[in-house]
Amino acid sequence: MDDALGVAATVRAGASAVELVEARLDRIDASEDLGAFWVVDREGACAEAMAVDDAVRSGRDPGPFAGVPVGWKDCFDVAGLPTTAGSTLYGATPAARDAAVVARTRAAGGVSVGKLAMHELAWGMMGWATGRPPCPNPLDPTRTAGGSSTGSAVAVATGLVDLAPGTDSGGSVRVPASLCGVVGMKPTLGSVPLDGCIPYTRSIDHAGPIARSVRDCGAALAVLAAHGTEPPPAVPLRGVHVGVLEAHFCEGLDAGVEAAFRAALETMERAGAVLQPVDLGWQHDPDVLLPLYLAEPLPRLADAVTADPSAFGPDVVEDVTRGLALTALDYLRALDRLEARRRRALSALAAVDLVACPTVPVPAPPLDGADATRTLNRNSKPFNGLGWPAITLPCGLDGDGLPVGLQLAGAPGEDWRLIGLALTVEALLRPRT
Repeated sequence: MDDALGVAATVRAGASAVELVEARLDRIDASEDLGAFWVVDREGACAEAMAVDDAVRSGRDPGPFAGVPVGWKDCFDVAGLPTTAGSTLYGATPAARDAAVVARTRAAGGVSVGKLAMHELAWGMMGWATGRPPCPNPLDPTRTAGGSSTGSAVAVATGLVDLAPGTDSGGSVRVPASLCGVVGMKPTLGSVPLDGCIPYTRSIDHAGPIARSVRDCGAALAVLAAHGTEPPPAVPLRGVHVGVLEAHFCEGLDAGVEAAFRAALETMERAGAVLQPVDLGWQHDPDVLLPLYLAEPLPRLADAVTADPSAFGPDVVEDVTRGLALTALDYLRALDRLEARRRRALSALAAVDLVACPTVPVPAPPLDGADATRTLNRNSKPFNGLGWPAITLPCGLDGDGLPVGLQLAGAPGEDWRLIGLALTVEALLRPRT
């Protein structure tokens, strides 16, 4: 499968965006059993593709994502389509305008083809949504594809779309990308606007791209964050100090995950990276974000959930109940604890250029098994709390042939350098993935 920038190049060279988009729409229709799409906007997508073709024929720049099929997690407003966040709470009224990231992607030539499956209210990592069919892992339909940007990762991994931005409060971009064998990035906190998006948390929600390559993620981030600059070239690894996160992040790893991760580190070291252990200190307060997760959704959800718990998934009901038991002091103390974690982690980061760990410590768990959210996001959520940019890319396969993700993270504001390094790592690891 081509990457998104490759598709855009063929359209700018004269290939028909309408024909390309119609072929993807046919593929989406034929792949209904994947459960990735909740709404398909054939008419709107074809009209957008026609506008791209018109721009090319008239000599106007159609944008960096000219004719690229894009899918939207169903917490982003797309004008004319309902935004449900996987819940009956929000009804079926069409959105009046695009979310900021949707508008920016359209302006860059991207073609919106519909709304994608997600875990109900972005509440977990399993991809469950009350009253919705499952969206399983395309590599093994008995297992979860992760969440909460479930359909986003599945649609990219199976070639239904080339780009699928998602939201990430604790790993909701990176976890499904890792489990489905694609690339996902959470940029620095606050760098991508969340206007027109149903949030999960107020303070640590991020938005970021899911794509099939680091190059595409970099180009998408340039659009989503309105950087106004081209993504960076690959940055050589020679002399780059890579902090290996052992404490907390490498404890209790599945054997297959650990083998793929260690092999990736060896490959990086052979390319000249300097590996050294780094301790961010997260293990000293691993539940520091829990009061934020429990309290911040309450103003939107508490009344509805307590009035009719049967309309929501059991995980939502349980956490709303726990959140209502919190005090304001619990929440404020958590913010103080988080600030202490941030200071400690930044101090440790000063010794290295970036840090590395497995994205998810275990392979994709059974789709119909117990809720594994707290295991799946163990290694991803610290970077939401820290606000650092973090990217996952495939680094190998476990013993059952399922993808393993390598997570790289860097200092806040250094998204471009992180992407440049990830480009090099991706090229090194590609033969193994």
